[in-house]
Amino acid sequence: MQNSTQSPLSRPTSQVVIIGLDGGTFDLIEPWAQAGHLPNIARLMAEGVWGPLRSTEPPHSAPAWTTFATGLMPGRHGVYYFVAPSRDKNRFRPISSETIRGRRLWQLVSDQGGRVGVINVPMSYPPVPVNGYMIGDFFAPDERSAFDQPGLYEEVVRECGGYCVEAVQQPNRLIFLDNMLACMDQRAKVGAYLLEHHPVDLFVLVFTLLDRAQHNFWADMDPDHPLYHKMRKQMIPDAILEVHKHIDAGIGRLLEKLDSDATVIIMSDHGFRSEYRRMAVNKWLQDLGLLKTRRQTARLMGRIGSMIKRTGLQKPALRALRAMIGTRRYEPVYYRSVIWSETKVIYGPGQGFYMNVKGRDHEGVVTQSEYEPLRERIIEAMKALRDPETGLPIVGDVLRREEIYEGNACDWAPDIVPTKAEYFTDGKRWGYGLTKFLGSPQRFVTQKELSGTHSSEGMFIAWGPHIRGGQVDGLHIVDVAPTAMYAMGLTVPAAMDGQVRTELFDPAHVTRYPVRYEDLEVASEGKTGQVLSEEHEAIIEERLKSLGYL
Repeated sequence: MQNSTQSPLSRPTSQVVIIGLDGGTFDLIEPWAQAGHLPNIARLMAEGVWGPLRSTEPPHSAPAWTTFATGLMPGRHGVYYFVAPSRDKNRFRPISSETIRGRRLWQLVSDQGGRVGVINVPMSYPPVPVNGYMIGDFFAPDERSAFDQPGLYEEVVRECGGYCVEAVQQPNRLIFLDNMLACMDQRAKVGAYLLEHHPVDLFVLVFTLLDRAQHNFWADMDPDHPLYHKMRKQMIPDAILEVHKHIDAGIGRLLEKLDSDATVIIMSDHGFRSEYRRMAVNKWLQDLGLLKTRRQTARLMGRIGSMIKRTGLQKPALRALRAMIGTRRYEPVYYRSVIWSETKVIYGPGQGFYMNVKGRDHEGVVTQSEYEPLRERIIEAMKALRDPETGLPIVGDVLRREEIYEGNACDWAPDIVPTKAEYFTDGKRWGYGLTKFLGSPQRFVTQKELSGTHSSEGMFIAWGPHIRGGQVDGLHIVDVAPTAMYAMGLTVPAAMDGQVRTELFDPAHVTRYPVRYEDLEVASEGKTGQVLSEEHEAIIEERLKSLGYL
């Protein structure tokens, strides 16, 4: 067990427990809590303070959770998606916790003598040394390697019956749902056990499978969705509600193990909404003459991708399919269809445009004099786009990367970042999606697979002896880490982008214990290039594809 203590804990101290709901949204949670479906969450809302939590832009899990963990914006921590462009090859490569250029909350708490326990926070594998324990996220290749201490893994197996890194994707939707529920229940069981038997000052646990469920089952509860009437017998209308009920029960188990003076934070990395239609952005770039592909290869990859998602091919079949097309992986072939010497820009993972810049990118062709005029052309053309069926804008805005990101870690950011257009009608949040798919014959396509998508408005609840009641607006995910450190009684790094949200606390408490900022180190040197082995990259790529992220 690593102890990096630099100074004693400040006083008074208080335990802080942070429970993450990946993709949690008050669009669902508030009415379900009021209806009595989520009694534990309803209690925390009634007795504490709650309100929307703004995510990063775009609202992706990897940058959002990293922003939460570091108190830094993406331009400083350097994470923009689960993968990053590899400048020496034309591909996008999975990254890891070693990529992050900021010290995380659990490291900063450890520095001040606090004990920490961290479970399943996205972008936390491999675990970093802390004063306590860490269990990494779904990037861990297996259950044992997710734990930073082999002895703790063996204890969890012995006392809790095991640990679940990720629910197994299944073609049968009911089996897949059951797998997710079982995995979430097991994670809550492990969390409650560790809270009781391995006490810590900071405890963080994230229920990532809520995100998976909402991606896959959103149409089941939305009669206006194009998929709603096509699912027939496979429809599970209460799937997402059932997932929330299991999470609420898990929260109840954790609440039973708290210290008497604990502060509880329930938060999400982003919200969720319906997605009816998608625009195939790379098809649009092809039509503009900015992206060239070998069309037969692109169409082949389109058919292969559809086959994999439709049939849920097992590993032997996937290996045979790859052998047939002469490669170990799907993703390099996906980009191999691009004729890079004739391509100026591509829409890649992470919902952004990546310019193929001469001198920066492998086989780059866009010169420095051409760079800015080309960006301006794409930005204006994207802003003018309308859905031919509704006449509504596809995007909310289109920004240069320097307009949205600031810091010394912008080198992996997209050159152009479109933001999502969100509409709210008849009590429902909805909008359009953007897809990078190269094999699409049409520019606009009806959503056929993942029926829910991320929205920028997440959720936040705080509860505890020093937390006031009521609703609050204007919170941002970057503020959670410094606010949690203050709630613990710790000194807050002045260099964080986020600020302590003192309006969440009783005024008398803030007057008695004012925020203390100090010049504490928040930066770290993240790795670039290949950070995982090729074998591990292949595992992560398959998981990201099964989740619809690649």
